[in-house]
Amino acid sequence: MSSATAPSLPTRFTKRTFTAGLFARSMFSATMHLPTLALAMVSPRTSRALREQVMLAVTSVNGCRYCSWLHTGLALENGVDLAELQGILESEGIEVKDTPEAVAILFAKHFADTVRQPSAAAVQSLEQVFTPAQKREVMAYIHAIYVGNLAGNCMDAWLARLRGQAVDTGNPVTEAVAAIIASPILLAIWLANRDKH
Repeated sequence: MSSATAPSLPTRFTKRTFTAGLFARSMFSATMHLPTLALAMVSPRTSRALREQVMLAVTSVNGCRYCSWLHTGLALENGVDLAELQGILESEGIEVKDTPEAVAILFAKHFADTVRQPSAAAVQSLEQVFTPAQKREVMAYIHAIYVGNLAGNCMDAWLARLRGQAVDTGNPVTEAVAAIIASPILLAIWLANRDKH
């Protein structure tokens, strides 16, 4: 059999998924921020554009395709300049564009990069540009999308296993629980986007 027709070896699935401990901590934090998140959906203290920028910043690290599909569309609907957002995400630090929006975006990315362990300096940067109520709202968005990202990745980790791929991260049982809990939302997002991707 020629190399052109030989089946390729399965690739590894390397996106971050839930371990039992990370799942417990993430769900606890998201649940604690749920009242703030619910209030923000009705009467936000920050802009809807910032909400989507923060959501996409976390998603840029965790790589959840479902969250990317959903929040890219919502970002465009809310007037987010995706090229500008990408520029902020690629910058080396908050000082590059020291606006409240840039601080929130970079903090969200840092939160995901550090697996929910932001530095004291990053937390202080957020506190310097937002009121306590606005900071709680930004954190509610970050915790919600973090859970959403990893739940989506857990679903994809199981799909990868079914295709014979090795999965490098997480815990299969925890991934199954997260995927099952999130499956109605993930399926709805997939169905809405299946013709686009």
